[in-house]
Amino acid sequence: KNVLVYRNGDPFFPGRRIVINEKKVSNFEVFLKEVTGRVKAPFGAVRNIYTPRGGHRVRQLEELQSGEQYVAGGREAFKKL
Repeated sequence: KNVLVYRNGDPFFPGRRIVINEKKVSNFEVFLKEVTGRVKAPFGAVRNIYTPRGGHRVRQLEELQSGEQYVAGGREAFKKL
């Protein structure tokens, strides 16, 4: 799987493509750490992943669809742009 991840509330961030290798990324927590390292968010660690249109929270690795876009957020709520 590969997904495009944006920063929550940052209209100028171009997004980062993240490849999810099932051997390396065994669970959702590991994925969140990977995203944290890649997007270098000003809010610190990524705690939540949202869908960009509805702002629905993704809670499991299985919910991520390959080729889709997602928004990485910290503890703050989803910010619609």
